[in-house]
Amino acid sequence: MFRQALIRAIACAALFTVAACSTTVDISARFPPRYAETANLRKIAVANFDGYGGPEFQAVLRNELYSAQFDGQTYFTVVAGGGPADPGAAAAFGRSVGAQAVILGTVGSDFRTDQYQGSEQRCVDKDGDKCRKYKSFPIPCWRRNVDLMVTPSVVNVASGRVVYSAQKRAHREASWCANQTPPGSDLDLVSDAQREIASDIRRDIAPYNTTLSATLKTKGEGLSADLKTRFTAAVKSASSGDMGGACEAWKAVDAAQPGNLDTVYDLGVCFESAGDYPRALTQYRKAQGLAPADKEVAASLNRASNLLDAQNALKRNAGGRR
Repeated sequence: MFRQALIRAIACAALFTVAACSTTVDISARFPPRYAETANLRKIAVANFDGYGGPEFQAVLRNELYSAQFDGQTYFTVVAGGGPADPGAAAAFGRSVGAQAVILGTVGSDFRTDQYQGSEQRCVDKDGDKCRKYKSFPIPCWRRNVDLMVTPSVVNVASGRVVYSAQKRAHREASWCANQTPPGSDLDLVSDAQREIASDIRRDIAPYNTTLSATLKTKGEGLSADLKTRFTAAVKSASSGDMGGACEAWKAVDAAQPGNLDTVYDLGVCFESAGDYPRALTQYRKAQGLAPADKEVAASLNRASNLLDAQNALKRNAGGRR
């Protein structure tokens, strides 16, 4: 379920002026796995990953899946590690350890160091402790590039089919010059890239929670003077964290003067932040009818549509869960 949106106002002047600032609503979003066929595979074994760095990546991925949560609950039961890196043998291995799925794959890496010319400023004219003139001098510098390539696959133990396969890449680099110490080791760069790829795989094969941001309209343009004052007060309520009070105020403003773009749109944000995507879409479509070229309205319409699709997909997955 969606929790009440958190509100933050971004200060953009020394003295706070609502109309001049961007007020956003943080929306707690829920998305299904990117690959639907993995949706109900909850007992998983992390088999071997072939290639240089394979055992290390296997450990990182196992930890990522072991700690994966959805709606605050542990999602996977990781039943085993190790096992063959051959998809043809994965189903038999999975049955032997009581898994619904086995994930395995290959790992490749590339390390390259390039030299380039940098520069540093040196004092060429001093007056006591004070430098009167600096000059740039060339110095040798180096850039260390690390590319990690992982090809993961998930085998459904019951069917023996590969239901997920992807190619993942992550790049890391570090630069330093002759007067500096290299910032970290190859291990640091590789470990960071491994975590990025493991996290991306986790979102491919399991549902996930994330936070999206919706920007409110804050000016109330076109409203009568009295209603604009009430509209602005509602924005201030939202910026202080009272989204419920803000939404009630916008409803009253909309009832008194229907069809104002800013009010219609902000009511869409109200419904979206509460998880009522059909009503949010209705409001955003009304707003789009009032301002067809408004990019903010178009972005919110697209976001709410994606959230509704995600909600429906999660319901379908729950219905097929074993």
